[in-house]
Amino acid sequence: MPTVLAIIPARSGSKALVDKNIRPVAGKPMLTHSIEHAKASTLITRVIVSTDSSAYAEIAKKAGADVPFLRPAEISQDQSTDLEAFTHALMWLKENEGKIPDIVVQLRPTSPHRSVKDIDAMINILIDHPEVDSVRSIAKAPAPPFKMWFLGKDNLLTPVVKATIKDAHNLPRQMLPQAYLQNACIDVVRSSVILDKKSMTGDTIYGYVMDDDFDIDTKDDLARVEAHLSKTKML
Repeated sequence: MPTVLAIIPARSGSKALVDKNIRPVAGKPMLTHSIEHAKASTLITRVIVSTDSSAYAEIAKKAGADVPFLRPAEISQDQSTDLEAFTHALMWLKENEGKIPDIVVQLRPTSPHRSVKDIDAMINILIDHPEVDSVRSIAKAPAPPFKMWFLGKDNLLTPVVKATIKDAHNLPRQMLPQAYLQNACIDVVRSSVILDKKSMTGDTIYGYVMDDDFDIDTKDDLARVEAHLSKTKML
């Protein structure tokens, strides 16, 4: 059975919503929800929080996660990437513990509403499909990308999607293919993809469709999730 590690990224420098990752949601820090989801999984063998903050680290430890290191400041900036944080975590484990997991699950604190059943289902998909590099949760896009544009010099428009469908931007949306957004809820990826392909997804990506998109980035998002969680308990 492959070893499965959950890594929860929780840097402290959020600007749009200050201290977003530890904001209280349904009576507990946002970060705590993702830790509890990981610990409830039947397949995840360890839960690590990657943070640059000692205060966040204490919250994570209290919730039952491991925080074996603090993430360096240079990869904890606004423009820092998931790949930098996850490569750092895996290399730290290799250098300090002598081993890395086979599979990594990313559970962002900004998605405090998720089902543990979905986590395990996505891990099993990756285990059962050796040809797949990663599994990413997605939700239906609210609008067709065929009707979206880049605004360039002199206000000239370039289509976001250069489709083979003639005049796609003028067709009724019902005639266009359904598009999907990555909803930032659950990502499952092989460690070898992160370290060898230097990618968080790899080349062959399996889409796991969800009904909801509850990623939190603003106060309005926070209020929406609070209202939903007050009515719903995910299992």
